[in-house]
Amino acid sequence: MTRTRPAGLAAVLVSSGAVLSVCVICWSLQGDQTSRVAGHLLLYGAAFTAYLAALAASQGISRRGLHAALGLALVWRLVLVPVSPLLSDDVNRYVWEGRIQLHGGNPYRWMDRPEVEKWAPLRDGVWEGVSHKFYTAIYPPGWQLAARGVVAVHDSVLAMRAFLTVCEVATLGLLAAVLRRRGLPAERLLVLAWSPLALVEIAGTGHNESFGFLFMVAAVLALDAGRPFLSALAMTLAFQAKLVPGLVALAWVRRYRAWHIAGGGLLAALLVVPYLGERAGLYRSLEKYGAFWLFNETAFDGLAALLGSHSSAVLASSFLVAAVGALLAWRRTEPVAAALAVLTAWLLLTPNVLPWYALWLLPLLVVRDAPPLLLFTGTVQLAYLVYPAWSSGEPWQVGWGIRALEYSPCVVVGLLWWARARRTGTVMAVPRSG
Repeated sequence: MTRTRPAGLAAVLVSSGAVLSVCVICWSLQGDQTSRVAGHLLLYGAAFTAYLAALAASQGISRRGLHAALGLALVWRLVLVPVSPLLSDDVNRYVWEGRIQLHGGNPYRWMDRPEVEKWAPLRDGVWEGVSHKFYTAIYPPGWQLAARGVVAVHDSVLAMRAFLTVCEVATLGLLAAVLRRRGLPAERLLVLAWSPLALVEIAGTGHNESFGFLFMVAAVLALDAGRPFLSALAMTLAFQAKLVPGLVALAWVRRYRAWHIAGGGLLAALLVVPYLGERAGLYRSLEKYGAFWLFNETAFDGLAALLGSHSSAVLASSFLVAAVGALLAWRRTEPVAAALAVLTAWLLLTPNVLPWYALWLLPLLVVRDAPPLLLFTGTVQLAYLVYPAWSSGEPWQVGWGIRALEYSPCVVVGLLWWARARRTGTVMAVPRSG
């Protein structure tokens, strides 16, 4: 029996696609948004509203309609990749650290940091765009190897952003396989494909979260397929791209045998070895980041007030997030639900919540509903209101008024979601699986 969809839903989906297309065109024509944050947020608000309407209207969409929607999502990315980065200059550091590796440098070594004069002959617009030139590399060795590989193919910001966008598109392919295995509708792919956050922060700006969550989703797919060893290896690669998947892996540890974990450890060691040169400090900049940086935080401030110092709060927040992961592992919580729970704890307890951190939620939200977290992928853009104040010489921080606008709607939606589940008899406990 052929399903027919109301014409109104199709009209909503087409209208939403048109609104998102207009927003993408505006971003591509304007480029850098850091000096026009208010206008950016108006565009983003329109895009996010259209996105939510599209997700609601896409239920039961035909295969042809879904292919058209995914094709449009690809076009948006092709439009955004060539423009100047919209909201952050991180991609310049990716290219620079890949470049110095090709010239015999070690991005973790103090004498190879961007400001050192030995690299003066390599300086160009990419170097000019590197922020915090006195810092050595902060990202793990797996990412450094990837950056080196991209720059070896083509030394440019465009190539790096194209690579990260390809990683995102490949993630959609893996998610399609996850949805098929779980018997979930394919239109859920639009949660990532049509996300304004993904458009702005990956294709539009070039953040390397897409490289990390590609392997995290591969790990989920391997678990679903009954291949825990492959899952452990994939999660190791995710952890070697960004450290956040290591927190998620704690919640999955009971799904792996000891030799799976040993294999992952061996793979991690192989990736680290090339960077263990003389005076290389793999965690030097990460330690500074944890010790001194503070931005857009919530519960972390309470910990710092309770414990009396920033450093004590960093240790306590790390312990609490690890404890959440351990509890979920002990309960054998379903992997995607566990990952969302760990990421939620991390976002609440970390001293820094930059807007692109919410990217980690998107591929998981393709598989499981969590309305407050989906909403956060919209409200988190309010953190960019830091730019006007910062350009005037004020500290790199947003006030509690902005943070209230950013987090409070998500809390309200979360409470309503919980109350509705209680009323309808839905089990709200985090599910377990075998």
